[in-house]
Amino acid sequence: MAVAGRPCLLAVALAAAWISAAATSSLPEQAGRSQKSTSCIPCSRTYIGDEYLYTFTDQLAPHRGLTEMSDSGELCKGLTDDVEVPALSELHRQLVGEGSHRRLVYSVKFGACQDAMVNFLDGCDAHLVIIEKLPNGVFADPFELQHFVERKVFLDVAVFGDTNLELPSALSNRSTVEIHFDFRPSTSTNCNIVIDLPLHARYPPLDASGHATVEFGSPDLLLRYRKKEIRSGSCVWALKDLEAAPVEKAVWRIPCGDEAHMGFVSSVTFLSALVCSMSIVLAAIVF
Repeated sequence: MAVAGRPCLLAVALAAAWISAAATSSLPEQAGRSQKSTSCIPCSRTYIGDEYLYTFTDQLAPHRGLTEMSDSGELCKGLTDDVEVPALSELHRQLVGEGSHRRLVYSVKFGACQDAMVNFLDGCDAHLVIIEKLPNGVFADPFELQHFVERKVFLDVAVFGDTNLELPSALSNRSTVEIHFDFRPSTSTNCNIVIDLPLHARYPPLDASGHATVEFGSPDLLLRYRKKEIRSGSCVWALKDLEAAPVEKAVWRIPCGDEAHMGFVSSVTFLSALVCSMSIVLAAIVF
């Protein structure tokens, strides 16, 4: 009996050791995942787009991990302790409107957060940050967005990259919009936030189909927060990646000219300009 029971005891011991080793190895992995989703920046840095994204002349590269930002690490000590951050439940985005002027409408929902949201906002000041990488051929008007800030629709907003509003699509580069939305009970009814971003299309190249198609990738959502009890002489924001699941690509079909009609349109335009010029000259001579 004792000899027969030894293999069973050995198997049980090996199984217990394997479970313990697996649980122990998962702790660093979980800690690393938590560190990757949270960073800290000083309050003197108003925007994170210049650090969080690389802006090149012809493209926007994928964003870096938050731990790779220059001011993470030591700044976070004690800042994120004992803070229960509301978890993102749903993110929806829809392109609304027609023609060359449309709106991206975001619907952000936090799940099971009635009590958690109240407790979080009681102890912290928080802002929702949306970073939208615009495709080539689409731009956001910084002057228009500034009016949204003045009307307190947005807490703050910035456009990075190509901000020349006059350039056609063929001569322009991509840009990125960073929106700061005040995270407070009056704006987060039932843990659901709706945000509108007005966008405009640049003049696209000629195309026989009569339309140019652009696609939007998934936005980045972050939560910027700090405890209301700020230590004297220091002001630091914690920055948490909400790790939003990818949303469906928004597709915009922008009206454009047909190259086959270019000769006719150019001739009519030239004749119209010539007739108007001659009319002005004759009117100046006669009268």
